[in-house]
Amino acid sequence: MLLREIDHPKVDIYLYDDGYIHVHFKDNTVIDVQLQDELLNIYLELTEGKLYRFLFTGGEFVSITKEARYHANEIEDISPLGASAIVLSNLAHKIIADFYYRINKPKRPYKVFWSKEKAVKWLLDSDFGF
Repeated sequence: MLLREIDHPKVDIYLYDDGYIHVHFKDNTVIDVQLQDELLNIYLELTEGKLYRFLFTGGEFVSITKEARYHANEIEDISPLGASAIVLSNLAHKIIADFYYRINKPKRPYKVFWSKEKAVKWLLDSDFGF
């Protein structure tokens, strides 16, 4: 059941009672350092600073800047992203996700899926130790 919904100009965020947060990047969103910092503050408020399971989806033409890729690693230790499931909708998203994973390897569980249902199942059925 949906507990809370946040409509940000570039992102929709949904908090569910079964233990995960769904972040959907709207069409034409460029993920930059400023957006990451805004989202970090929202995530910390939603989770009260505790590690949480996150599901990420994106609309058309979502991209991330080089600075934001490196910034993601810099803020990882203070971020509540305990586990991240990335749902791909096209080949461009796969290239971005694969590149991020190879170059800026996350310290916490991170997995890429083509299906939202499989991503949610992984998030909810896995024991991440938090």
